[in-house]
Amino acid sequence: MVKRALVVDDSKSARFALKRMLNALNLDVDTVESAADAISYLQDHLPDVIFMDHMMPGMDGFEAVKRIKKNPQTAIIPIMMYTSKGGDVYLSQARALGAVGIIRKTIAPVELKSSLLELGIIDDVPHQSTLEMESSGKPQSKTKKLPENSQQQNANRKDSSLDTYIKDLHRLIDDQTIELHRSMWLGIESASNEIFNRLNSDFESKMEKMQAELNEAQTKKSSSFKNKFMQPVYLISILLLLSLTFNFMLMSTPSKENETVVTETSPVEIKEDDVRAAVVSRSIDVVNAKLLKRFMLWASNKVIEYPYNEIALNDKRLPVIEEMLKRALEANYKGRIVLQTHVGNFCLSINEVGSYKLADDTLPISSCAYIGNYVQPDDEVSRHQSLGFVNFLSDTATLNQQGIEIEVTNLSRQLELEKYPDRAPNTLAEKWNKAAQSNNRITVILESDSLSTALN
Repeated sequence: MVKRALVVDDSKSARFALKRMLNALNLDVDTVESAADAISYLQDHLPDVIFMDHMMPGMDGFEAVKRIKKNPQTAIIPIMMYTSKGGDVYLSQARALGAVGIIRKTIAPVELKSSLLELGIIDDVPHQSTLEMESSGKPQSKTKKLPENSQQQNANRKDSSLDTYIKDLHRLIDDQTIELHRSMWLGIESASNEIFNRLNSDFESKMEKMQAELNEAQTKKSSSFKNKFMQPVYLISILLLLSLTFNFMLMSTPSKENETVVTETSPVEIKEDDVRAAVVSRSIDVVNAKLLKRFMLWASNKVIEYPYNEIALNDKRLPVIEEMLKRALEANYKGRIVLQTHVGNFCLSINEVGSYKLADDTLPISSCAYIGNYVQPDDEVSRHQSLGFVNFLSDTATLNQQGIEIEVTNLSRQLELEKYPDRAPNTLAEKWNKAAQSNNRITVILESDSLSTALN
């Protein structure tokens, strides 16, 4: 029975080269260009061996291996990492996830055959010409010469095979060049992000210093204004009290003359009511302004951290969001409330059952089984929300009628809100994961026309 192999690689030329070599070893070959396609393929097919590329868009090879080994129906399929990476550390990481080994993209057919023989995928079958000789029962003479046209055909066949092999090598070299360029640009991008973060930190520090000086000046100005304003207020209060006392004395005397006086002073009583109503209205406005300012100081740029093994906006974060909306309604807040998610990249190891866990604090990051966030593998906003949270957002649509709008956005994890330590051999997981946890956050951003007024 002919055995079947599955090749998973986003490079068309790499898939073609490996498929040609596997076909030459009498294997049927199916190919897919992404890890997600491989997972779908395995729902209906069970190949005898899988060759898995590492660096692919979306789900990478390590994550795909983990999912395949977690499924009881596919866990027994041997997986070879088909990649340009190498080294003992990478090999140990691959084997820890369930891969049986690594073959390089520049592998020769002889090495590939040797690897498949070790796995028991193929048998050490003699060459086809030897089989034909044995079936005929006639041993082939060592001195017998082939006809000239047969020699020419064999020579042409060898030249053709050599040309094909050279073309495959050229394609693989082109792929490796592209991967090297990609790695170089990622390094440049990382360095530029680090410079940007440093400049941004310096800028924020200077802005905070300027804001502190401005607040101190405004506090002094407000104190001076309050002292000047309270003196006439005290005077008006005393005069108002004397007027009320005098009117009460006049109203308590039952004479016509006094009744006339009371009638004449009734307009004064109306004016007092107007003053009283104005004072009450002003007091209500002051209370509302204080509530709004207190809410904005509490909610603006509020940071909500969440664990490494949970998505950002799930049911556990609902009480905090509900409390914030309650305060917003009480303060009569009008504007947009933005929930901005950001993902941290954690140093993880693998436990006894094959699941990810936080690495021990003393583990060097060079020995991490995986650095990233397996629960939220990309920065799509929809991947950061649970179904319960999405339903909650749909129920809050009525808040639009009261002037409140809720929006969920995200920041790319390549932007480090908290700078990670250098990836040096002596950097430990404790320090790395502390920075990752600070990056694993939800930031509340208020966008309102009255924001600057309320905070002054």
